[in-house]
Amino acid sequence: MDNELYGRVRALFGAVLVVSLATLGVAALVGGSPAVWVRGIIVVVISAVLIALAGRAFRGSRAAYLRMRLMSTIAPVAIVVIVALPHDGFPVWMKAEQAVVGVLLASAAVMVGRKGVRRAYVRTGGQA
Repeated sequence: MDNELYGRVRALFGAVLVVSLATLGVAALVGGSPAVWVRGIIVVVISAVLIALAGRAFRGSRAAYLRMRLMSTIAPVAIVVIVALPHDGFPVWMKAEQAVVGVLLASAAVMVGRKGVRRAYVRTGGQA
């Protein structure tokens, strides 16, 4: 992963962290339900993990790259389900926040899933 791509991906994951922390702030102000708190905390943790994985992938870790790519691809799918469910315990404001997070993560997934990036993390050593 080159410096420019790393910077963009890290910025997207950083934006997810900031938006998620702001969500917890809103939940504290308006009295979020347990579902809001649990989901909010999970997304904060995931974004911090993604930032760490991006750093390790930038330094050449194939395992970190694969985990980062998997997490940034699966999370938007889960978010679509959360946003689409009519009665799931999440208020409209949180569904809007989750939609923003989903777009940020999907953008990162597209960037790290490009053929040239995948090629930089091919398995070496003749293992299948």
